[in-house]
Parts: sequence; C-alpha cells; structure tokens
Amino acid sequence: MMKLYKNVILLCRHEIYLKADLTIFYLSNRAGQWNMEAEDELTATAIRTYIYLIKTGKPVGPREVMRGAELTSPSVAYRNLQKLMDMNLVSKDEYGNYIVKEKVGIKGYVWLGKHLLARFILFGVIFLVVLAIEIAILLLHLLANSSVEGSFWLLTIVTIVSAVVFLAEGLKWRKSKLST
Repeated sequence: MMKLYKNVILLCRHEIYLKADLTIFYLSNRAGQWNMEAEDELTATAIRTYIYLIKTGKPVGPREVMRGAELTSPSVAYRNLQKLMDMNLVSKDEYGNYIVKEKVGIKGYVWLGKHLLARFILFGVIFLVVLAIEIAILLLHLLANSSVEGSFWLLTIVTIVSAVVFLAEGLKWRKSKLST
C-alpha cells in the first residue's frame, strides 16, 4: 500500500505533480513490480526553468536560462538544470547548452504548443463559448418576440457563474503554483 503525504508528490512517466516544497518520488516498473525511489526536490524555479527551455525550443546556456526564467543567479539556473538532467527531462550538448529531451505534462496544466495553460482557465474558456452560444440564442428569441423558458434563463445564469469561477480559480492557481 502506498501512502502519499502532504509534501510528497509522485513523478510518473509523463506527469509531474506540483506543490510548493516537494519531494519527488520516481515510480518505476521493473520486472513487473512497482518500485518507488526518492528523487531530488523539484521547486517552482525548476519548473520555470523547464518551461523556459520548452518555450525557447533551442539549446541554451545557464546564463540565458537565468535571464529567461527570471532566476536570481546562474548557479540557481545550473542547479535547476542539473535536477532536470537527473530526471532525464533535459540533455546537455557538446557545447554545454541544455535542451529539452521530453515534454511532460504538469498536473493542473495543459500544453498548447509551447504555452502552458492552467486547466481551470481552459474550462472557463469552454464555459465562455457556451455562454456566447446561449446569449446568441437568447437574442434570437428576443428579436423574434418569442418567449424564453425559465429553465433556459437558469441555464444561462449557471453558465455565467461557472465561467467566472473557473477563470478566477485558474488565474489564482497559475499565480500561486508558478510564482513561488
């Protein structure tokens, strides 16, 4: 039986789970048996480093990473790059530059090309599209002077509330998870 505590996350093959101060565990399947091994800590600065490497899409050095990921010093960038190399997400070329080997998912986020979008924001946008359709239907009914059922008004109100909640939570989630 596997227990996960408050500050423990799980690094699966294609997904990284984020929290503020984390210990990462690598889950591997060797000889049909699941093993869990402790890895280094993955901080928000390491995630920002990883995101910067994906967005650039070309080999970059520690100083470029420091500037692009808004880190405090090249040594912080180097330490984050070493952690990412240890996790087999980044490789180093013969010139000492780093490039992403594999783009993995980050819990709570969706990759849209080279851009990272909080899932809550994606859901909020979906609700906004549904709301636009509902408003178009309401306008058609109002222009045709036909009646609109009360349940449709209720549906529109629920859609407005859902869009606002998902967008607010998405912005809050993005700010809290990637800014620490």
